[in-house]
Amino acid sequence: MKKNTATDTCKQTKEKLPIVYSDEYNISFMGLEKLHPFDSKKYGRVFEMLSERLGLAYTDIHHPEAISDEDLLEIHHPDYLESLKNPSTVAQIAEVPFLGLLASDVLQSCLIEPMRYATAGTLMGADLALKHGWSINLSGGYHHAKRDCGSGFCFFADIPLAVMKLRNTNPGIKILVIDLDAHQGNGVSDTLQSIPDLSILDVYNCQIFPDDMEAERHVHIPIPVLANIEDAEYLSLLERVIPEAMDACQADFVIYNAGTDIYEEDPLGAMNISRAGIIKRDEIVFLNAINRDIPILMLLSGGYTKTSASIIADSIENLITRVIAIS
Repeated sequence: MKKNTATDTCKQTKEKLPIVYSDEYNISFMGLEKLHPFDSKKYGRVFEMLSERLGLAYTDIHHPEAISDEDLLEIHHPDYLESLKNPSTVAQIAEVPFLGLLASDVLQSCLIEPMRYATAGTLMGADLALKHGWSINLSGGYHHAKRDCGSGFCFFADIPLAVMKLRNTNPGIKILVIDLDAHQGNGVSDTLQSIPDLSILDVYNCQIFPDDMEAERHVHIPIPVLANIEDAEYLSLLERVIPEAMDACQADFVIYNAGTDIYEEDPLGAMNISRAGIIKRDEIVFLNAINRDIPILMLLSGGYTKTSASIIADSIENLITRVIAIS
């Protein structure tokens, strides 16, 4: 007899799966996006793969609207939001100098607006995780964005915004941010440095960007690793530090930044983790949260190869059919 998966259960109860995605996430500049190593359409590719494998229709998941300036002001300074109308500022944050030559309205519609949708998706995902025990936003994880500046292709501080939303609606909630992107999440640690009942576990390659020593001081559990770390050492480390962190901070909620730039072929992460290692990494995080009945929100964050989308889809399929479904 076929065992029900999480997808089957949601369909039987006519309840949407707690996956957040919008076609508006995808970024396109008539081909100019190819000037950046980031696959700006990976979100749609991930959804297409999940749709094929799990039989998901667009109506089976959740779709956010773009976040407003009013909501962004919960974290961001108004002068910073105003600066995003300047093409040179946008080009600098995106690390694509050519964008500075484009009209502001083009940049707003083609780049800033998609990130407004994705940021709203993170906030929606926080609500869904509280309701369902888990959720996945097929974008987000902009962990380099600070209150008054952006960098590393990160414009809006979606993780701090989600933290503040959770705290506003659930006073006293203890939140653990687990950041397993290859790069240190300097925007998150800088922005949330004075927030109580919050812990940040950050495992990152200490030999690459951002090298932000001031922000790094505000990481509660910093785990710097060296370039070219491989599966065995990396996964053994996670098997130890993930449960320790969850127990030590007595987490009520986990925000998981699941960057795939740790992949062995990624040009920016400079780590040496295989496809199977990434899938196992995500499994370790989810199993530890689920076994402790801690709601978990997963964000995609970085990943700079065309392979990234298929790795993410493989991992989410594994989480839904083998990890969440048997919990």
